[in-house]
Amino acid sequence: MEDSVCGMLIKQINSELEKNANNMLRKDDLTVSQIGALMELDESIEKQMELKELEEVLHIAKPTVVGIVKRLEDKGFVISTRSIQDKRIRIIQLTPLGEECCRRAKERMEQAEMALTSSLTETERRILITLLQKVRNSF
Repeated sequence: MEDSVCGMLIKQINSELEKNANNMLRKDDLTVSQIGALMELDESIEKQMELKELEEVLHIAKPTVVGIVKRLEDKGFVISTRSIQDKRIRIIQLTPLGEECCRRAKERMEQAEMALTSSLTETERRILITLLQKVRNSF
């Protein structure tokens, strides 16, 4: 019984977070999946990575990532090129517009996370993060 309660609570929290995040990101005409891709690129070396690598870090199937990248490219947040060494490899690179979008999104996400954990002490917050990471890493 407790296992199903835990899973249900995680699902409810995730649904609420995603709804709130999508509402905040709507200002930039973005989705949670799109900003996730932008953030990964922003954190990467030279603000770029191979499409395959982006699939792996996002834990999303190739067709879905291709669609995300296409929409981000249409909005001017990324550019997609073929590798000079191997034409089969697509390189996705963040543009200056994409970098600015990431900066704004990070500010909004920090505000949302502060609101999410506002009822917790700093110690409780750290424990929650540790436990959530442990659960995530068990898969």
